[in-house]
Amino acid sequence: MNTDYFFALDDAGNRCRVDVLRACDVREREATLHDNAPVYLLEDGSRVHRVDRDTFRVLGTGAFITVLRD
Repeated sequence: MNTDYFFALDDAGNRCRVDVLRACDVREREATLHDNAPVYLLEDGSRVHRVDRDTFRVLGTGAFITVLRD
């Protein structure tokens, strides 16, 4: 299994880990328009949707997180 991940910050300044799962990592996944697109998950299992290069939206809450770059 691929272990790609990155860290992001929410509006409150909390750091969270976002796991990146490739199509080959997910056995049973809902069909999407882009079957090869990665799936993004927070540590607690919440799904995250990519908005742009640095911004993601947590699907359950609607909160935005921003990629933390070194």
